[in-house]
Amino acid sequence: MVSKFNPEILMELVSRLMSTLVGKEVMLTNGRFGTIIIIDPYNPHKALLKTGTEIIDLRMENRMNHRLMKKPD
Repeated sequence: MVSKFNPEILMELVSRLMSTLVGKEVMLTNGRFGTIIIIDPYNPHKALLKTGTEIIDLRMENRMNHRLMKKPD
């Protein structure tokens, strides 16, 4: 099957969309809030967050099964 989208353009679009989330406040499934510092393009749901004085790398938090959720308005 031939792809209808140019992969280079699609990856650039995804990268730019993800970068708009940096600096946004989010809520984790455990109810804690944090600000997105870095988004891993290969694992975007496992971002690097700052929560108060703590830095949380969700890639390393598998045992806690944290996930990003939308911040309530």
